[in-house]
Amino acid sequence: MADKHNEMNRDVWNEIVELHYNHPDYKLKEFLNGWNSLKKIERDALGDVNGKSLLHLMCQFGMDTLSWGRLGANVTGVDISDKSIEFAEKLKKQTGMADAKFVRSDIYDLIGKIDKKFDFIFMSHGTHPWFENLTKWAKTVAHYLKPGGTFFIVDGHPVADLFLWGDEFNYFHKGPYKEANWPDYCDREYKVKGESVEWMHKLSDFVNAMVKAGLTVVELNEYNKGYYDVKGNWVRKGDYWYPPEGPTKYPLMFSMKVRK
Repeated sequence: MADKHNEMNRDVWNEIVELHYNHPDYKLKEFLNGWNSLKKIERDALGDVNGKSLLHLMCQFGMDTLSWGRLGANVTGVDISDKSIEFAEKLKKQTGMADAKFVRSDIYDLIGKIDKKFDFIFMSHGTHPWFENLTKWAKTVAHYLKPGGTFFIVDGHPVADLFLWGDEFNYFHKGPYKEANWPDYCDREYKVKGESVEWMHKLSDFVNAMVKAGLTVVELNEYNKGYYDVKGNWVRKGDYWYPPEGPTKYPLMFSMKVRK
């Protein structure tokens, strides 16, 4: 059964994915010329993926999915947005990676749509605020991991919102944050027409959801660097971004490694 909030977000991502696909921030031209979009943290965390199966949840148009494929993984990407999967299939053809697979699905409804288990499951930047139910999310991860398999997420730290955007956010807020007419994070002149729904999760929520799903959290890390130009004036150093005044005194990102 479709989740009404996720369906609202599906409409939003259907609206903006083409904008992202063609935006220079995503470096499509460089990617087609062989550039790998994965950042240092996730590459170091997963290590050698050659010959391994990898499921990428909330993959958008599949650039990171295909980047894992370029490192030798047998990849499957999943996203709720129809148009995101259409663009992922387009990018797959452009790169000639015929073995990559893409599935259109809400994470809540994914079990049963893919008939295999994976060595790795991966999620990254800008994904966790888009779903409410961490219990269902963790059960999906547990279902699709092979025994001994690894799940890894690297994303924005929920505490960062309190420092970056002020009193608008509450770390202990239980309900959704709804927003319309907000500027896109790539093209800041473009105002998103659809209403989006996001959720605040504490770090303890992530850990507890995984433990309740029978998984083992083996590593939790926090970082004082960002994964994109948050304010439009941040400075890029390597794979990551910093405010003009330098590294923050609070975490901007976290990562969590989990094993079955």
